[in-house]
Amino acid sequence: MTQRQWTQIGEPTNYIPRPYVKYNAVLVPLPPSSTLYQALLGTIKTIGTSVRIISIDEIKNPLLEDTYEAMKKIIARECKGNPNERKLYHGTKGDAINGIVEDGFDDRFFSPTGAWGHGAYFADDPRKSHSFTAANSTNQTHVIFYSKVTLGKESIMNQADNKLTSAPKGFHSVQGTAFSYREYIVYRYAQALPYLKITYTAK
Repeated sequence: MTQRQWTQIGEPTNYIPRPYVKYNAVLVPLPPSSTLYQALLGTIKTIGTSVRIISIDEIKNPLLEDTYEAMKKIIARECKGNPNERKLYHGTKGDAINGIVEDGFDDRFFSPTGAWGHGAYFADDPRKSHSFTAANSTNQTHVIFYSKVTLGKESIMNQADNKLTSAPKGFHSVQGTAFSYREYIVYRYAQALPYLKITYTAK
């Protein structure tokens, strides 16, 4: 697109205002015509043929964003400038949905029963994340968060270790490869940021 002799490079971006002071976060709909929306639409539909996306909302939570960016810089300093940031899926349900929008991935509420211990679990395949969701009793919707995750140095583990409470010494995260889907686990607050909230139905 060329306007006023300016050439647009990359995806158009929308300005998202900071939340009103009494709110921690605002949700802004991602345009269905955007490249990212269409890419996620195709990926989410791998969950099943009956899947229908209701909305994809960008989460604007300035305090969480600032905290995440600070953690990413700390990890980058320990990784020769490359924090190894990935965009990954996280499925959840019930009160945890609003909790993640408001407070992020709070280590006080990390899963204590996961195969790689007490951490926040992510996947690169939404089919894995879907298994951790549940239909809302009112409107039958599910929610998956598309999240920015700073993995840093990953410890690749092909066997489960449910006693972990942190990444092994010298590493910032764990990549679990023992099962059908790869899982990515972080153990510190602010190592992951909820970026998009994907609401969908699946029969």
